[in-house]
Amino acid sequence: MIKTRQPPRAAALLLVLWAIAVLSFALLWVADLVGTELDSGAAEAKRLAARQIALSGVALGLHPQVTREDIALLNQDLNDGGKLRVRIRGEGARFNINALLAEQDRITLKNLFILWGLSNDEADVLFDRLTDWVDDDAGRQLNGAERADYEAMGIVDAPADRPFRSVDEMGRVMGMEVLAERNPAWREAFTVFGDGRIDVNEAGPDVLQAVTGLTPEMVGDILRLRRGGDEIEPSEDDVRFESVEQLGGWLQTSPLPPDRVTARLTTESAVKRIDSRGLVDDCEVLVSVVTASGDGGQPTEYLLWEER
Repeated sequence: MIKTRQPPRAAALLLVLWAIAVLSFALLWVADLVGTELDSGAAEAKRLAARQIALSGVALGLHPQVTREDIALLNQDLNDGGKLRVRIRGEGARFNINALLAEQDRITLKNLFILWGLSNDEADVLFDRLTDWVDDDAGRQLNGAERADYEAMGIVDAPADRPFRSVDEMGRVMGMEVLAERNPAWREAFTVFGDGRIDVNEAGPDVLQAVTGLTPEMVGDILRLRRGGDEIEPSEDDVRFESVEQLGGWLQTSPLPPDRVTARLTTESAVKRIDSRGLVDDCEVLVSVVTASGDGGQPTEYLLWEER
């Protein structure tokens, strides 16, 4: 069954009151900082105020009853001119690069690279060089690069010969500069967290097309269904798939083995990412948090905290 998200009912009042309390604290903090701009320096005061708003957004995003469809709650223009913009997304919207390389899933990665403008040969070379970065031996892939190749370019301590610890680390691999030229936003498609399965309710068009092998038109049909009647995602009328089997009609047309594709997909991400932006005039602070839900009453695990 495919379901449309229903408006919140139980505990809605408590949630609203809690949200008001969080944002009221942010407003008081902002007002105090802005009032002292002339004494402490306008730029720094704005940055501190924007950071506090962003931190308040993280608190909102972490609340178990807040979902990505709570647009009005997560995107607010505050009374003093500050702005809050929060995005909640399952990490299953991204490819876990370590999982793909551990499984030597050349097909999926090449599909993605070719979508972004690399030739078949360029995609093969980049896959081999990514593999050489994470393998634990000195053996060289056919088109790969090992320590001598990096040293010849004046790059020390490379490759790492271990799994990637961050998406930014991928940028150190020889050949990634070519990918960055074709798609400067390539980082948005990767993560080092999660079980490696792609969430069909969260993933964007390039990720969905690469993992399923479907045509752009079929992926577009899936996305249109997901967006619901208002054709906006996220929003309260979004349609969510309850099981991967509901994609069966589309997946049967894929040139890839159906069992293989199905095993790569999920309808729920246990790991979620909160990107919270605080804005004060022309100053913006982004706080990104990645968390994993605890099982059996265990507390939430924080996997990443970044501020930019």
